[in-house]
Amino acid sequence: MKGIVLHSNKHINLKKKGVVIGILALLLFSCLLSKKTAFISKEFSLPEMVYETENQITKERIALGKKLFFDPVFSIDSSISCASCHKPKYAFSDTVKFSPGVFNRPGIRNTPSLMNIGFHPYFLREGSVPTIEMQALIPIQEKNEFAHNIVEISKKIQQIPEYVTMSKVAYDREPDHYVITRALGVFQRTLISKSSKFDSYMDGKVKLTKSEKNGMAIFFGEKGNCSSCHGGFNFTSYKLTNNGLNENYEDVGRMRATKDSADLSIFKTPSLRNIEVTSPYMHDGSMVSIEEVVSHYNSGGKNHVNKDSLIKPLHLSNSEKADLVLFLKTLTDEVLLTNPEYSDPFE
Repeated sequence: MKGIVLHSNKHINLKKKGVVIGILALLLFSCLLSKKTAFISKEFSLPEMVYETENQITKERIALGKKLFFDPVFSIDSSISCASCHKPKYAFSDTVKFSPGVFNRPGIRNTPSLMNIGFHPYFLREGSVPTIEMQALIPIQEKNEFAHNIVEISKKIQQIPEYVTMSKVAYDREPDHYVITRALGVFQRTLISKSSKFDSYMDGKVKLTKSEKNGMAIFFGEKGNCSSCHGGFNFTSYKLTNNGLNENYEDVGRMRATKDSADLSIFKTPSLRNIEVTSPYMHDGSMVSIEEVVSHYNSGGKNHVNKDSLIKPLHLSNSEKADLVLFLKTLTDEVLLTNPEYSDPFE
């Protein structure tokens, strides 16, 4: 059988050459597919939880932190607890525009969800607090929330025998400010959401509907480009930004902490996990439905001196907006919302 004569004068059978090329192409495709799959898996896999060296997780510390979280002892009139505003069945958020504080004083910002808060790089709506332990001190001292102070709270808790025992077992010391903030931090790090329909789809366990897939394509594609700010495992980049919600804001945002006009009405990008149950939306709770939120971004938002350059008209059709909403609802974690581990220990 005659072959092709190359410059090296070696003969290569045409049929064999075709097989070799085919195999190489298949291997290349498999390699690319493997890399893509690995990328997707890495993008949405559970990140590593980081703990303080001296505050590693133990069941005793979780139990203490949970009890403190649900105890109204933190408020000056013993009327509300952390769980009063961060309700488990709403992904540890609230259903009102502003959660009321002590003496029914209205809050100044919408209550954010605490799900996956242990993965956040900074805390509060303006991202001004560096650790989850320090974050616990803010609502304690805010006059529209607990209106109290950690020293007096420590004294009250030290008069409760059960807390003294739990504290000594968990931290080998009296329940002081150190124990309170650390135990709350440990408990909040257990609030992990990764059992949504989307997660099951990524694991190959369920299928999305045609509309949900269309919405996902819009979310991650150039058409919607939502993932530029809401990408990754927790569906947020944690970016400090202005989304064009208003031309003029009552809330100065991050500027409250920095006093820098460049931070005027700048807020931390929230996670979209469990968005279906965390209404109302935005830092001021001004939007009551996901459809309203999608319409806001589709319009390109309002003009503001610090509005993010990524916020611009999307030109989505009504059906595309509807599909995007359906996709966002696949981020609801029913397993978490019904988890008895997060039930009130005082009930």
